[in-house]
Amino acid sequence: VPRVTDVDRFHVIERKNLVHLLKLSIKNFIDFALSLSCGLDEEDPSLYQLFVVLEQVLQHGLKDKNGLFSSRADFFNVIQILSRDIEWTKDLIETINNISHLKTFVGRGRAFLRLMMIQKKTHIFFMELMQNIEIIQPLYQPYALLLSEDAHIISGLLVGLNVIDCNLCLKEHDLDNLPQVIQLSRYLKDGNYLDVPSPPASPQIDNHKQDYQNILEQKSYVEEINDKLRLDLQVLEKKTGMFQQDNEMLSREVLNMKSVIEELTRERDCLRERMEESEDVFRKRMEVGQADIEIERQTYEASRQGLNELYLLAKEELTTANNKITELDKDIEIERRIKSDLEKANGLLEKELHDKEDTIVAVRKQCGDVKKLNLNMLNKVQETDKKLAERDASLKSLEVRSEHWSAELSEITQQNKELQVENEDLKREMDILKKRCTELESKLDSAQTAASVEKEWRENLQAQGVVNREEIAKLRAEVTHVHDLKSAVKQYQRENEDLRRSCREQETALIELGDHLSKSKVKAEELKYNSELAKDNKWVNDKEIENCQKCSKSFSVSRRRHHCRNCGGIFCHQCSDNTMPLPSSARPLRVCDGCSEALLQRAQT
Repeated sequence: VPRVTDVDRFHVIERKNLVHLLKLSIKNFIDFALSLSCGLDEEDPSLYQLFVVLEQVLQHGLKDKNGLFSSRADFFNVIQILSRDIEWTKDLIETINNISHLKTFVGRGRAFLRLMMIQKKTHIFFMELMQNIEIIQPLYQPYALLLSEDAHIISGLLVGLNVIDCNLCLKEHDLDNLPQVIQLSRYLKDGNYLDVPSPPASPQIDNHKQDYQNILEQKSYVEEINDKLRLDLQVLEKKTGMFQQDNEMLSREVLNMKSVIEELTRERDCLRERMEESEDVFRKRMEVGQADIEIERQTYEASRQGLNELYLLAKEELTTANNKITELDKDIEIERRIKSDLEKANGLLEKELHDKEDTIVAVRKQCGDVKKLNLNMLNKVQETDKKLAERDASLKSLEVRSEHWSAELSEITQQNKELQVENEDLKREMDILKKRCTELESKLDSAQTAASVEKEWRENLQAQGVVNREEIAKLRAEVTHVHDLKSAVKQYQRENEDLRRSCREQETALIELGDHLSKSKVKAEELKYNSELAKDNKWVNDKEIENCQKCSKSFSVSRRRHHCRNCGGIFCHQCSDNTMPLPSSARPLRVCDGCSEALLQRAQT
């Protein structure tokens, strides 16, 4: 059993060896890449050895999983834990999880290292790993390289990798089953690597390698663009299918709504015809009622004129009777004077006086009878006045009733016949009154007959009132029915308006769907335009261009070449210090100033 000091010494040596191997692999990789003066791919052994050493660095001192079926822990778990606090690593992990052929955590961790190498963020990842050392400390043993002081050297060594562009294709390699062996013979076969000069590279081989490398880069770039365009086209096809289904459903609903609207318009037309017919009937009835009311007024005025004439005749008869009574009084006074004269003159003639007294008594009796007759005549005249007053009151009540009937439009049909009967009765009464004027004795009989006629007339008026009330009730029922029809028409109109609103909303929805379809078509055209641009653009060779294509400044060690990921041209850092989202990648890439302005204008339009 070794002692503790020996174990610690063993771990120190192991950490130093890993650091030296990392230095050697980085030195070998940079020298080989600069000798080629182009980007490297996965088949280069120096790049492969660098990934193996980085994997050993991350795996060194990692604790095993606890449990019954425990196995060796993988450094991808450490990357997942760190991605909670490092935001730019989340996109990389999402892209790795979307790769279908990566089934183990080891393969996913190797894919993560390769993506960091492509994006030139390996040194940034190790720097943030050192800053968050308290998060990973429970996952590693105390002797792990990442927990030691030598870990700070790693991020500084990895900065030099930013000089080299790497083009790696993760879909073509089986990262789950790659052999992880460090070939030390590459660093020991020629002795000290510092003393051995690097072999000269032939220019023809370099040109062929660079052309081949450029073709591979363009191929991978075009494949990525094609995959992105295929995915976008599939999404657009699905959306267009959904929009077409929605359009078919909406068209069916519009047809159904149109049929419903046509039925409602037919019902509305029928109701309008019915309303017009009912209005015509009502107008005709109103006109007939107004004509009847005018005829009744004329007959009433004629009857009133006749009654006024009868009243004047009765007054004249009374005046004549009073005149006769005054004449009789004068005669009586004359006879009294004659009697007094006879008594004074013929005092002697008593017999004659007695005879005259007898004659005077008889005359007085006759005068009493005449007075009685006069009193009876006065009573009869008073009774006739009362009857005339009652008739005036009845006429006034008839006027009120006629006005009431004209306001309610009740007397329409049967009043003409009844008024004719009343006219005949009034004519009879006129004849009776004329007979009364000729004969005083027949006045009493005529008055009795007039009273009986008035009673019959009142009974007829009451019967007419009952009939008129029934007709009023019928008319009110018809009016209520007309109001109900009007309310039903209003309801149908409201329903029609609601249907029109729904149709308008559906039309607006169809317009919006058309806008969406037009937008999707515009997007498809943009994608086609981008694909055509991608076909037109070429990845320019580094050796062909010695000056910036925009500012025409010559390239040097301080002013390096940068490719525009949109047009493929070569520019300096100042002329290509822009990043824009492109369809070939999910993250923003380097773009020249001209392409950035064009892309911004296209996005604004």
